[in-house]
Amino acid sequence: MSDLKLSICIPTYNRATYLETLLAHLQEVVSELPFETEIIISDNASSDTTLALLEAAQALLPLTILQQSENIGAIPNMHAAMRAGRGTYLVYLADDDRLRPDSLASSIEMLDANPAASALYAPWRIKDLVKNQVTGQFYTQPGDVTIDQGNYSRLLEHIVECRIYSEICIVRRDVFRAVSPIINSIAHWAFTTPAEYLAAGDLIYAKRSFYDSISRHFEGDIRAQAGFEETMSGWDSYSGGVEVLLGLAVNHGGLSHPGKITQYARALASERMACALRLRLQSGRDPLESYALAARLRGKGLESLLPAPMLKIRNNAALYFAGVKLPEVLRAKRITVIGNCDGTIIKWFQDGANLPVHTAAAADEIDAGDVVIDFGCQDKTMLDAAGTRALAHVTEALLMQKFA
Repeated sequence: MSDLKLSICIPTYNRATYLETLLAHLQEVVSELPFETEIIISDNASSDTTLALLEAAQALLPLTILQQSENIGAIPNMHAAMRAGRGTYLVYLADDDRLRPDSLASSIEMLDANPAASALYAPWRIKDLVKNQVTGQFYTQPGDVTIDQGNYSRLLEHIVECRIYSEICIVRRDVFRAVSPIINSIAHWAFTTPAEYLAAGDLIYAKRSFYDSISRHFEGDIRAQAGFEETMSGWDSYSGGVEVLLGLAVNHGGLSHPGKITQYARALASERMACALRLRLQSGRDPLESYALAARLRGKGLESLLPAPMLKIRNNAALYFAGVKLPEVLRAKRITVIGNCDGTIIKWFQDGANLPVHTAAAADEIDAGDVVIDFGCQDKTMLDAAGTRALAHVTEALLMQKFA
């Protein structure tokens, strides 16, 4: 029987800058772990220097490279890396994150001590490598907890009690291969995957973190993070995951407070909507979608959760509609402003629109390819030209009513 204990499984795609530092980190990890470890990296047909980096690292690491001939998608690539592992245990590692060898070793010891356990979950830390500083941790619990196989009620109650997202885990290879958890957009995998593993054995929820999610690698570090994209659109899937787990708990019995769990699921969706809105505003996403999300929260009586004043969100949506979206839909050639418009708004149109911006002083300055934005114009001839000659005539009053 092989003595190979752990497979570190890493899917990657066009992340050579981060992968290079991760490979150096993995040399330290492998040297500090007290058992035999392998590294599996599945390259999803990268077009950067990923393959050259990996081939050079094979002389320094117990590394197996999987090279996809074409981009097969993130989830299939993750499964390829995990299914190639030969160790007793598998741990997923993002290509820009870090492992903590001492905590990882103690987690493996816990699994060894409980052969009935299918997987071990643990919180993860947020770390800034520039400052070499831990800035937070996703969930805490007072001690190590073991949940018996099939006890979905205990699993759900523990998740709700500690507000856990079950994302970081070490799983037995045989369990992963048997269960093959697949992500869907209806019910979030952080709730459904542990339920699948619980069907195969006990689950350990360890107090101590063995995983660091890196928020910043270097000054000016800007990365596309899949988790952020998911959070900005998949808020309903979080409550969906809790509801799937709730259904399992009710079906198998033993749930102490089902009403409390249902309330948690509803509140979770609203919290994730607020988080999605915050990320959308920070990253400059479509202001019309941000307005719709803010209006939904307001409609649920949760305006207190908004990460910015509703008036600001409304104004941004109105300006974006008039200066960007409407001209784009109508295939306008120019934005023409009439009336008494504040200079800061003119500048917003100039900076944000993809078309020339013109301030008209007379009716003959309005053309057929214009979207006219009217800030209280009182000149009848200009108003007639805007209403009959231009592609669209948008008044400030109706615009603000549209985004009331």
